[in-house]
Amino acid sequence: MNKRVSLAMLLVFSMASVFVGCKSWAPVSTEQGNCAVDRQWVAPQQDPKTGEWKEGYCEWLPGKSG
Repeated sequence: MNKRVSLAMLLVFSMASVFVGCKSWAPVSTEQGNCAVDRQWVAPQQDPKTGEWKEGYCEWLPGKSG
């Protein structure tokens, strides 16, 4: 019985870890993002030809790159 309890706890811990990990790797899908100084947020956009979504990202403001 002790092995079953340990196995069940391991399974629950593993599933929780996978859930938390998958959540952190999910693509950004919000319309706003936080960017560093001298950068601006570019919202996610849908490719009109393929219908696929591209992730949002931060880009340098004009004249501020690197």
